[in-house]
Order: sequence, then structure tokens, then C-alpha cells
Amino acid sequence: MPSPDLRSFVARVGALVDAAPPTSRRETRTLLVEPFLETLGWDCRADSCVTDRSVDGTRLEYVPSIDSVPALFVAVETYDDSLDESRANALRKAMAWTGVDRAIYTNGREYLLLAGTTDVEYRALRLSELADSESALDNYSRETLDRRLEQHARTHVARQLAVERPQLVDSIVDRLAAATVQGDVYADEFESAADRFLDRLVVAFAEDDPNGGNTASDVSIRFSESAITDDGTPTTAGSEPAPRSGTNGSEPDSDGSSEAGTDATVDPEHVAGSSTDAAAEPDTDDTTGSEPNDESASAARDDGQTRSATDTETDAEDDGGDGSATARTDGEYVVRFFNERGSIGAIGHSTAEGALVETAEYLFERGLSGVEVPWSPDDADDTVLNAEPTHADGSPMAASTQLSNGLYLATAGNVDDRATRVEALAARAGLRAMLTGDWEDA
Repeated sequence: MPSPDLRSFVARVGALVDAAPPTSRRETRTLLVEPFLETLGWDCRADSCVTDRSVDGTRLEYVPSIDSVPALFVAVETYDDSLDESRANALRKAMAWTGVDRAIYTNGREYLLLAGTTDVEYRALRLSELADSESALDNYSRETLDRRLEQHARTHVARQLAVERPQLVDSIVDRLAAATVQGDVYADEFESAADRFLDRLVVAFAEDDPNGGNTASDVSIRFSESAITDDGTPTTAGSEPAPRSGTNGSEPDSDGSSEAGTDATVDPEHVAGSSTDAAAEPDTDDTTGSEPNDESASAARDDGQTRSATDTETDAEDDGGDGSATARTDGEYVVRFFNERGSIGAIGHSTAEGALVETAEYLFERGLSGVEVPWSPDDADDTVLNAEPTHADGSPMAASTQLSNGLYLATAGNVDDRATRVEALAARAGLRAMLTGDWEDA
């Protein structure tokens, strides 16, 4: 990408905003952002560039692709608005989840460049600095990203599934509704199942590492041995294994783009933590890395880190109201947790109720401690956590377990009810939960 293109772009934009600065997001996109992307070699009008897409709950104005593989995320604010810290962090989270490792966040005046998927590196530039930042911007050009995506990898599939997820979910729900009697009645259940299915697919394909075994990172894995006593009180045996260590797989910008421009409105320290900071202050509860593979999980189980299959517990399932209960002693209910950087750990239990309890214990150590009780998810009527084994209206919980911090967790319901509670607790703690094992067979 020749530097005169950048100098010409800066000169044109400077003259334009001096004469009549954009007054809306649409004008900002049309007059400033699209010409900038074209300078980098992207065609915003081509079918290969998806516009106005929500990815992992993050609004993106442009997602240019190369041979149908998403290559770059671009988020835009109105020219007069400052870059927003929360949106920048959401963009960073979307990069970690999808594997798309290049993103630009701009309002036409400031340009925040992000690179990586675990420890995201950044560079903040003003419009006037673009012409002297050719080497940094080259990492976001179509030519450079085309070379990086030449060799196919499973991670490319993860990118495609993540970006197309809303359309895929709608399509799956429509097909299921059309294939079943009164299918529309069950659309919400179909959508929930499709969401989980695509979550698992994205994670499964994103775990593929094109650089071999050099990208293992710090991951805290916790497979529980907790048993539930006759009175419903959890007892814990075993301990959390030591984390695995390694390097991350992010490719840094060639010019050391983790150095931020000093004139940027957004302070990069508050927008996206640098890999240098992460290395200096490791935290096994919020570290980077890819999700443990099946061999790692098997090794943990062999070392006695999972609950024994001979431990017993009674799961009260939906039974048509006759009060009967089915004993479940041989299940495998696994919950894996992700933050904006990637996988941070997992718990496992032989029953859905036990996994729900272990999830709550795990999350109270990692972000859930600030919850006020009585607490229930926004879209739920029943109380999930309380200081007493009662709902907010004073009625008793059908079944509950007292956690180690003294709070009571509602544990009644079938496997789907407990899965919903697991996901709601994780979301309240600022994490994403992926449920595997016997959750899928419920």
C-alpha cells in the first residue's frame, strides 16, 4: 500500500471536514470511513463486505471478507462523538470469540487499531497521524490479510459461523418449526437449542491452532469432586489443578502496535489491556488462552479431579406433577467458562443439579460476589439466589442448596431449567457459559 494514498486521503478528508463536517453516522461512514477502507484496499460496496451486522452482541458497521472468510471488523461512531470505552471492549470480546484478529474502531477523527484475539494489542491514531503510520495500517490492508488467510484453517470456519450466526439460528428455527407439528409454539426452545449448538461449533473450530502446540496459554481448569449430602449441603473434596502455561497465538503488528498514540481521545489502557500488562500481572482467574482439549480434560479426570461416578444424587426432574424423582448417578455435566479473552476454566459434575451448584460456587469466586439478593434473571419470575430458601415473595423454594457463602441457590426443575440458570449466573458474572456432555441429551 503506497504511502501517497494515505497522504491523499488525509488531505481530502481534512478539506471536507473543514468545509462541512459529517453530522450523522451515515455521513461519517459514507464520507470518511468508506474512503479510508478503500485506501486500505477494501471494497465496501462488494458482496464480500457485510454491513450492519451484530456479532456476539456487538454492532459492526463493516465486516470485509476474503474468499468468504471474515477478515476485519470495523465499528463506527458519528464524527462528533467520542470513541466509547464499553463498545471498544465489546469489540475486543467479539474478536476473542470469533477469531477475527483485526479490527478498526473509528469516528473519522480517531482510529483505534486492534490486533489479536487473546491479549489484544492496540494503536490509537488521529487523522493527522495516518500518513506517517503506513507500517501499522498495512496490517489492516486487504493485501496483507489476503496473504495471512491464504492457507485454509479450521479457525476460518469459526469466523464464518460466528459472523453468520444470527442468520443461521433463524434458518435452523424456521426449518425446525416447519418440520414439526405446531412448530411455532416451540420457537423459543428451538432458538435456545440452536444457539447452544452454534456456540459449541464456534468453540470447536476456534480451538484449532495453525501454529501447532506453541499457543497454549494460562488456563484454569477446575473439575469438581463435590458431593451433595443428604441435607443438600455441598461438601468439596480435591483442589484446583495448577494452570497450564505458554504463549498466546496472536500475531503482533510489525511495528509494535501496542504503543498507543498519546493524542487519542480513548485511553487504550482503559479500552483494551495490552499484552505487556497481562504478562506483568498474571491472573489465573482471568487469563488468556484456548480451551482445554479433550486429552487435557481426560487427564484431569484420570487424576481424580472429577466427581466419582459412584457418588449419588437425586435429580428432581419434571414428572407431570406426581412428585416422583429419578436417580442420576452416571452423568457428565460440563460447564466451560469464557471471558472476552477466551476460555478461563471449567467445572464438571455427574448431575445437572450438582453442576448448577458448582457453577454458582465457581462464579462467586469470579465476579458474581456483587450480586444483590433476592436475585433472579431479568426475564425470570422465580428467585434463583436469596439469603433464605425462599422466593422474593416469601414462598419457599421447591428445592435449594446453601452455598459456602451462606446464600441459598434454587435447584428445582429439570435439566433445561438448570441449564438456563447456569447460563444466567454466568452472564451475571460477565462470562459466557458453554454446556457440554449430558446437557445436550436433555
